[in-house]
Amino acid sequence: MEYRINQDRIEWSHCGEYVCVEACGRDSVRVRASFKAPVDRSLHYNLKPEDGEGTRAFLEGKMAVLECGGTRAEINEFGQITFFYEGKQILKEAWIDETCGMPPYQKAREYQGIGGLSCQIRAYFYANQTEHIYGMGQENRDCLDLKGCTVDLCQKNTKCTIPFYISTLGYGFLWNHPGVGRAEFAKNRFLWEASMSRQLDYVVIGGGTPARIMERYTSLTGRCPQYPDWILGLWQSKLRYKTQEEVLEIAREHRKRKIPLSVLVVDYFHWPFQGDLRFDEKYFPEPWKMKEELEKDGIHLMVSVWPTVDMRSENYRMLREKGCLITAEHGPDIFFLCRGALTYLDMTEPKAGRMLFEKLKENYVRHGITSFWLDEAEPEIYPYAYENMRLAKGNGLEVSCYYPFAYNQSVEDGLLREGIWETKAGQESDGIILVRSGWIGSQSLRSVIWSGDVPSTFDSFRRQLMAGLHMSMCGIVLWTTDIGGFYGGDAEDEEFRELMIRWFQFGVFCPILRMHGYRRPYEEAGSMEDMSGECNSGGGNELWSFGEEAYQIMRKYLSVRERLIPYIKEQIQIARETGTPLMRPLVYDFPEDDRVYDMGDEYLFGSQILAAPVMEYGARSRKVYLPGDGIGWVNGNTGEKAAGGTEITVDAPLDRMPVFYRE
Repeated sequence: MEYRINQDRIEWSHCGEYVCVEACGRDSVRVRASFKAPVDRSLHYNLKPEDGEGTRAFLEGKMAVLECGGTRAEINEFGQITFFYEGKQILKEAWIDETCGMPPYQKAREYQGIGGLSCQIRAYFYANQTEHIYGMGQENRDCLDLKGCTVDLCQKNTKCTIPFYISTLGYGFLWNHPGVGRAEFAKNRFLWEASMSRQLDYVVIGGGTPARIMERYTSLTGRCPQYPDWILGLWQSKLRYKTQEEVLEIAREHRKRKIPLSVLVVDYFHWPFQGDLRFDEKYFPEPWKMKEELEKDGIHLMVSVWPTVDMRSENYRMLREKGCLITAEHGPDIFFLCRGALTYLDMTEPKAGRMLFEKLKENYVRHGITSFWLDEAEPEIYPYAYENMRLAKGNGLEVSCYYPFAYNQSVEDGLLREGIWETKAGQESDGIILVRSGWIGSQSLRSVIWSGDVPSTFDSFRRQLMAGLHMSMCGIVLWTTDIGGFYGGDAEDEEFRELMIRWFQFGVFCPILRMHGYRRPYEEAGSMEDMSGECNSGGGNELWSFGEEAYQIMRKYLSVRERLIPYIKEQIQIARETGTPLMRPLVYDFPEDDRVYDMGDEYLFGSQILAAPVMEYGARSRKVYLPGDGIGWVNGNTGEKAAGGTEITVDAPLDRMPVFYRE
């Protein structure tokens, strides 16, 4: 095997495989490989490759070596790569058939042709029995430590794939493939699979501690921008407010009760047909007046936007003729049924992104609306036949995980390009995006990711906390849930009222505090021709909708949130500078403490606050582990002090959530 060595790169080809190993940032080594075609080094997606500090490539006997800062990649004579950080082995490619004295037959990098230049690609790595793994995006898993787990790489409602993890061995791993696949973190080996791709692409990031790894990862994929301060207050939403007058009545009731409200949301089917991208004037006749009245009370209006397009939409024919829709590889172009047969805007097609923004500008921005809720962002399809989707960037198997980022970015780019979000000296910027999925680099956009349509149960609540912690380990700074869950909640049910209280307490110690849900009683959907008038709305979902006890407790905790805002702003500034997320598992700050490796029921909210939500119905106390030998913690409810490195039992009556402040 002959190597071609540059200062920051090693390349070789052997038996039809082309491989490129190069520095791509501080302590970061990128591996790209392909079969029967040279590596395309122009493909970056959301990576922003940088020169690695202290990079050198050289031969050492029969081995080629690339050193990038403290990370070292050694390539043996058979092409197998082993990674080290500061002299310690952190990861090694696993050759499957290891026979004594003979080179392996089945290599660590496999390519199975599926047509043209595309392959199903697999990469194998040895498992380390002592490591623990966090990240990979958002799923309703019931575990914090992902060791032993299988993760499907795809986008769905409630599931957001960001294929990056941080290991307690002191490295991060990024699988830079925008398509469908899977990852297995089994006891005997790690497997990464891309169902359809033209080349393998992964990055190993050294750093030692989670904080340093995150700093390097976000340097490579982007850090969070400046956000408007007002997003840190209360967001109010329900499945839908049916009319302009209903929206204003909700705002007036908040004013009457002196409840501070930051954002009020007009959700789906405020339009005639999906794809019309405008208010239905029958129910929202004067949106500019609605916006003006809300603005007088300091309330920012957000509207829901779906990328779905109904064949009855006034824009369908134009979008189809201009090639701006996702099409089917086989059969009719129908991917989702929701009060109509739907396809989607193809957000990987730049032309579609520009046309979407022009419609938003024409029908919303001109009324002063500059905050958008980008729903259905996966895109959500049934059945999950990704291989039947054809997008501008390729088949759905090959590129569909990139869709939510492209959707988000197209709207943000339009708002920035037109100066609508322009930040002037001494003034805040003027908008935010809420989106139902993300991908590598989503933290660099001015957006909030929320966890989708989750059920209203205590079990779901517990899983949501762990989902948020995994998102934070992928660099996501602004993440949120539907307080109380999205569906199944009955305001007259005692257990659900308690769930609302506990979830709201948790929401106060989340990056975004947001009320949303589809509450009982449900009503039957009506006419398929009057979408806005006859679509379901559900019961009330305002603070006063769940009984007097719940109302008073949530009012008290809203006051806590208002006092927390200066602290949250400080912690977000730290995220902008270092990548450290606001909400994070204990292992992020205490990676040497093996007692926190699978602790997913408490977390750090910034550097000074430990939050321990109550996630069991009827519980009025709970155990709390306080990490950090030598660190002092103060109970935020009682003022009592406790030492780090200890587990204590604390009272948690319904009107109190355990919170501790670092001394």
